[in-house]
Amino acid sequence: MVAQDATLFQDLLRLQTAIATQVVLDDLPGDFASIGAVAQSFSNDVFSPPSAIIVDALMNIIDESIAIARITMPYIARLLFFREGPVAIAALKKLRTKPDVLIVHGCGINHPRFAGFASHLGVVLNIPTIGVPKTTLCGEYVAPYKAYSYVPLKFKSLQLGFVLTTMIGTKPIFVSPGHRISLKCALRVVQRCVTNHRLPEPLRLAHIKARQAKVKGLGVNQHSF
Repeated sequence: MVAQDATLFQDLLRLQTAIATQVVLDDLPGDFASIGAVAQSFSNDVFSPPSAIIVDALMNIIDESIAIARITMPYIARLLFFREGPVAIAALKKLRTKPDVLIVHGCGINHPRFAGFASHLGVVLNIPTIGVPKTTLCGEYVAPYKAYSYVPLKFKSLQLGFVLTTMIGTKPIFVSPGHRISLKCALRVVQRCVTNHRLPEPLRLAHIKARQAKVKGLGVNQHSF
């Protein structure tokens, strides 16, 4: 599908601005015993089988699900939730348990209207979320080169997250709070999940499950969003 100008979707932009006012960046009391992740994969830009998983403290999968849907909205980078959010929610609702915190393959508050995919998803589901995209929609930074090093991600003098290098010789990832979690806590959760790969382990595993679903041909003649 061909990307369209986001200015054509004024109603969605207004809703996104309203979502931003509901974002909370405080921490909940207690520890995050279970960590969830949701990631999606595409085939010909039409079918999306997002995978949702939950891992324990040792990064073992304790629950997983797949949701299938036909995507009808065109890709617009700053309006990703409206394209992929409904089917991601469907995958999460199929889980038997609710994760203490959810890592999302998408932006958190590192978004021009401070309401990226992870923030919007967190507000809708009322759960703590962290955005971990491979690129950022806004912000200035100087990429760190040492493994496990990080620098602030800033936009208009506001800190929106961190730029984290997880492995030598790889591009950094971006860590931004989505909802119901602070900047520093979001970073700690992601650091805790980094093993021997660029992405935090729950998100990496969710990507693998999504790709496996795509290879199996899931997605045809399913629900439309």
